[in-house]
Amino acid sequence: MSIIYIPSTACAPDKIAVRVKLPEKQAKTIVLILHGATLPSIIFDLPCAHDKPTMLSYMAAKGYATYSLDFRGYGLSSKPTEMDDPSMAGLPLITHTDAAADVDDVVQMIQERHPGVPIVLVGFSWGSSISGYIATHSNWVSKLVLLGPVYSYKNPAWQELADSSDSTKLNPGIKSYRIASRERWCGLWDRELRGRDASWRDPSTFKALLDHIESTDVDWAEKTKNKGCIRIPTGVLADALRTYNQNPIYDASKIQCPTLVLRGEYDTASLCADADGLMATLTCQKQRLDIADATHYGILEQSAEQFFEAITDFIEDDYPL
Repeated sequence: MSIIYIPSTACAPDKIAVRVKLPEKQAKTIVLILHGATLPSIIFDLPCAHDKPTMLSYMAAKGYATYSLDFRGYGLSSKPTEMDDPSMAGLPLITHTDAAADVDDVVQMIQERHPGVPIVLVGFSWGSSISGYIATHSNWVSKLVLLGPVYSYKNPAWQELADSSDSTKLNPGIKSYRIASRERWCGLWDRELRGRDASWRDPSTFKALLDHIESTDVDWAEKTKNKGCIRIPTGVLADALRTYNQNPIYDASKIQCPTLVLRGEYDTASLCADADGLMATLTCQKQRLDIADATHYGILEQSAEQFFEAITDFIEDDYPL
C-alpha cells in the first residue's frame, strides 16, 4: 500500500491524501472507497486481526486497483484554513458537495492511470450519501456499493443535531468544525458494541486505529494544548440533519447502475428501517445483504471478510460493468 497526495482543484494549495493498493497484474476493475463522518480512510487499511487482510489488500488480491481518499479536513489530507480559527466561526465545513469535488479530483487521476477501466464506487456511512449523490450527478460509476448506508430516516440518535425550536435547522451550537477527544471518537464504536460480544473487535486493531487518527492532528493538539484531540469538519452534521428530516441529499430512484445495499445486523447508525426505505426507492438492479453479528464498523470486526466477499461477489456478478 502507498499513499499519494494530489492537488485539490476546489481549494489550492490543499492536498488530498489517497491510499493506493494495486494488484500484481493489470487491474480489471477499479474500486474507489469513501469513508464516513469521523473515521478517515485508515479504516480500510487496517486488518480486523493481525493475520487477516485489510479491505484494501483483499480487493487488490482479487485483481482490483483499490483507492481510498481522505476528504479535505480529515485524516492525512489538508485541513481548510478556517479550521485554524479557534472561534470556529462560519458555516459547517466540508459538506457532501465539497467531498464530491475531492472525489472528482481523485477520479481524474485514476482515469489517467487506468484509462478505460470501469470504476466501482463503495461508500461507507456518510460516504454512502456522497456516493449516491455522485452516482446521480455523473456517468462514471459502473457499480455502486452503499455500505452501512444512511439515507432518509428520523434516527432518534441524531435528534441533538437539530435546533430545539425548529428541527429543520441545525443546532446553533454546531460550529464550522468540532474538536473530538479520543474518548469521543472511540465511544462511537463502543456504543455499537454495547451488549455484544467483545471478541468481535480485536484490541490491537482498535488501538492502531485510535493511534493513527490521533497522529493526524498532533501538531495542532500540542500547540493548542488539546492533547489526544483532533479537529473534524461539521459539514457532515448538516448533511445528517437532512437525513434526519427525511430530506435525502440524493434521490435514490435516479441511480441507474447496479447497486448493493450492505450493512451489519446490529448497525445502529444505518438502521434496518432506513435500508428498507432505500431499497424501496431504488429502481435500478439492486441487492440487499445484512451481515450477521456485525455493527456499523463490521469491516473492522470478526465478520470483516464477509463484507469483503459480499462486495467482490457483487462486482463479479453478471450485472454489466
